Amino acid sequence: MQKQILHNQSFFDVAIQNIGTPVYAFDIALKNGFSITDDPIPGNIIEVPESELLDTQIVEYFTNKKQIIATGFTNLDSNIIPELGIGTMAINTTFIVS
Repeated sequence: MQKQILHNQSFFDVAIQNIGTPVYAFDIALKNGFSITDDPIPGNIIEVPESELLDTQIVEYFTNKKQIIATGFTNLDSNIIPELGIGTMAINTTFIVS
């Protein structure tokens, strides 16, 4: 089946929305010539192959609620994360050892 990529959708989002499990995200990306780390381009049409991993309960949940999963995050969004915490600390600069 073919699906259109929406704004902020990742391959994991597409997999959960259409297959019901994030495990299939790798197969979707590879089938369409992408790496799992690539950001899908909104508006592009991709092929979502059939899967024996289909979890109809999850797929039907999002379909019935008319919810679209779009949790993607790009480098342009990185400025919304405050530069605090262990990942940005430098010893004796922002992380004081006494």
